[in-house]
Amino acid sequence: MKLLDICETIVDCPHSTAKDEGTGYPLIRTPNVGKGRLKLAGVHRVSENVYNQRNERAVPQVDDLILAREAPVGNVAIIRKGQQVCLGQRTVLIRPNKKYVDPDYLVYYLLSPELQHKLLSSANGATVSHLNMSSIRSLEVQVPEIEVQKRIGAILARIDDKIELNSTINENLRLQAA
Repeated sequence: MKLLDICETIVDCPHSTAKDEGTGYPLIRTPNVGKGRLKLAGVHRVSENVYNQRNERAVPQVDDLILAREAPVGNVAIIRKGQQVCLGQRTVLIRPNKKYVDPDYLVYYLLSPELQHKLLSSANGATVSHLNMSSIRSLEVQVPEIEVQKRIGAILARIDDKIELNSTINENLRLQAA
């Protein structure tokens, strides 16, 4: 199936740069889109007014995905509970239709080597590679039965939870030893 067929919404960000206001809502720029997880350390922040303006097309919700269109092309992260964010420049919001696709499955599927190769192959640009919206929407996605997707997504999410916890413990130990 095409990505467009299994999603409720696929919208790109406003094509402008919001300045870091230091406080307020996290502004997700391409450096904040990791491999499966949002990187919120040092994230730029914006006021409620800017947040509302940047979310006119769609308000990011739990289980939505954010895809980096460029710099680097193809990173994708899922919005977790408690993360209220807005899109920065060169990002795309993908809202999976949960009747057809499990959000955790989809984020890991999009990060698979095969799909990363497709995304990079679809990228174009003279100076900086970027994905256009039609390439993203028409991306071919394999979708097994929803129960299979849920099992796969849950296992991979638990592994990432453990990696994140271990990284936090290691960083705390490093700071205590310093």
